[in-house]
Amino acid sequence: MRALVIIALVVLSACAPRGRLDYHPDREAPARAIFVGSTRADLRHPESPEAFGRSEALQLGRFDVSVPPMHQPGEITYPSAHEAPDPQTDFLVSRAAIYSQPTAFRADLRRELARNGGEAIVFVHGYNTTFVEGLYRLAQLGKDFELPGVLLHYSWPSRGHVMGYAYDRDSALFARDGFEEFLRELRAAGARRILIVGHSMGAALTMETLRQMAIAGETETISRLAGVVLISPDIDVDVFRAQARRIGKLPQPFLIFTSQRDKALGLSSRISGEQTRLGNLQDVSAVADLKLTIVDVGAFNTGEGHFNVATSPALIALLGETGRVAAVLEGEQSEHRNLFSGVVLSVQNVTQIVLAPVEALAN
Repeated sequence: MRALVIIALVVLSACAPRGRLDYHPDREAPARAIFVGSTRADLRHPESPEAFGRSEALQLGRFDVSVPPMHQPGEITYPSAHEAPDPQTDFLVSRAAIYSQPTAFRADLRRELARNGGEAIVFVHGYNTTFVEGLYRLAQLGKDFELPGVLLHYSWPSRGHVMGYAYDRDSALFARDGFEEFLRELRAAGARRILIVGHSMGAALTMETLRQMAIAGETETISRLAGVVLISPDIDVDVFRAQARRIGKLPQPFLIFTSQRDKALGLSSRISGEQTRLGNLQDVSAVADLKLTIVDVGAFNTGEGHFNVATSPALIALLGETGRVAAVLEGEQSEHRNLFSGVVLSVQNVTQIVLAPVEALAN
């Protein structure tokens, strides 16, 4: 059985080449600032062979990323190994700064927050993700969904290898203190509303960090949270319930994107010896006492179905249509049917939305 799981993991990971960080200081190309907090070994050399090592000190930086004009929704394009980067077709970094002092980071971030009404979105990547892949994924999400506010990326020390699941799980636990410190830095810089978006194992890291902040009485930072979005969370359901109980009143809105067709979480369930994970939950009654909105996006599967929100052009179009995502981020969920196309169910405190392609709804 172990051999079959290993083979399946390798097959799932072999679909696309790994990302590459390229710099192209083109002042004419529009670029969006992404502020970074990282507990990787060396943020100055994020693609070095030792880049997956762990740093006890939080490193802070800023990377301005340009999305190519030929970009298609759901795609991230890198230069091939033997080609020079092309600003017309490739994601590129036009400017990078690593701050030696938190005060310099805060000053730069404060200026951006002031220009964006104090709104901030923090992305926490998942398992088997390199620094550049997480950075460019946030840039892609920002572009495809026209996300408001300042974008921030918490880059924890994933090994960036398909066989590094156990290492990544330990790294996610290791990275909790760094993430808490990063959120405090964001609050100190003047963020008024902070939305956290955690994907896969990054969702587990998000919940663990919120739990420890609640235990420590970090109420000032928690009070700035304008919502939490967990995408394909790789979390045991019982563990999630225990985390939520310790957090207490969950930030609202609290959205969980799930898919019962998620192959990666299916393998995670096998590795863990469990039937299901939170991200492929079938019976929402298991969490019905918690105030949650669960959105099933399995009908929009692409690839292994582990990040449909980011990779499915059809789902991006549906969620992005008429400002649906902006409305969700602003907490306007009083009338779910105005925000989504699909079946809406209510089970105790949980609202479940099962999304379907427009063509299927028409039929």
